[in-house]
Amino acid sequence: MDKASPWVDPVVEAYKAGIDLTLLRENLRKTPEQRIDALMELQRFAEELRRAGCEAMKKLRGQPR
Repeated sequence: MDKASPWVDPVVEAYKAGIDLTLLRENLRKTPEQRIDALMELQRFAEELRRAGCEAMKKLRGQPR
């Protein structure tokens, strides 16, 4: 294999096209603690969405809370 042109994995190249580098760079500017805090906030939001979805389904089905 030629040293000037290293092998490129076509699967990796296909995934690269869908990556938002601005978000990646923004997150890499954060400290590890800031990243964990953001992840915890996202987890709290996801849990609230789950709870709201369960409540909505109960109301649709006519079940008591």
